[in-house]
Amino acid sequence: MAQWFQKWFASEDYLLVYNHRDSNDAKLLTDLILKVYQPNQNSVILDSACGAGRHTEYFVTKGYKVIGFDLSMLLLLKAKENLFAYKHLITLIRADIREICFKNRFDLILNLFTSFGYFETDEENFSFIKKSINFMKPGGSYIFDYFNIFYLKENLVQKSYREINGVSITEERKIVDDRVIKEITLNKNGKVDRFTESVKLYDYKTLINIFMQSGYKLDGIYGSYDGDDFAEKDSSRLILFMKK
Repeated sequence: MAQWFQKWFASEDYLLVYNHRDSNDAKLLTDLILKVYQPNQNSVILDSACGAGRHTEYFVTKGYKVIGFDLSMLLLLKAKENLFAYKHLITLIRADIREICFKNRFDLILNLFTSFGYFETDEENFSFIKKSINFMKPGGSYIFDYFNIFYLKENLVQKSYREINGVSITEERKIVDDRVIKEITLNKNGKVDRFTESVKLYDYKTLINIFMQSGYKLDGIYGSYDGDDFAEKDSSRLILFMKK
């Protein structure tokens, strides 16, 4: 039986539901990464769980070479379409983040837009972090973008409704057994489709500790795409800059 992420990320409805995550968020985060990390022009970047390539786009437009991988063929095809003009700078791979390994050595590894915590066990969720140190160049950086669970718990919107292109979208959220569960219902002129998201909740201290056990050291921590300092109660995001 397909797991929730296999079904959800293979659906055109995913792109519809998240169409509000436009290029502005991606540009803000990319600008922050480039400002803090300042990679040289020869840097090679790995965009893990790259999706449709929103973040990859901003790196290749600045001339960086990017290898991106994702489990969803739908999203990879969308990335290929969106980034066709930069195909000489991009390699796209279909792969499961739990299983992929590289002989390449990267200057910068990205894991952005909460592309983390989807799996049932800690071993699965942390496997890529632990392996990544082996294909990171000395002095390279791992950028990890996730929600801040303390803020999420205090500000969880239990139910929301919106309409896009005539499609009614209802999202219901709850926290169960240290996972945030989102039930998504789409009504298209009476045709109803339902999807689920389920993400494990990890606090920032646990995540930093896992990175450090894997061979990284903390190089910076931010609470927003604007580069605000991280505050446990007030920051909506957790953006870690880890260095090998």
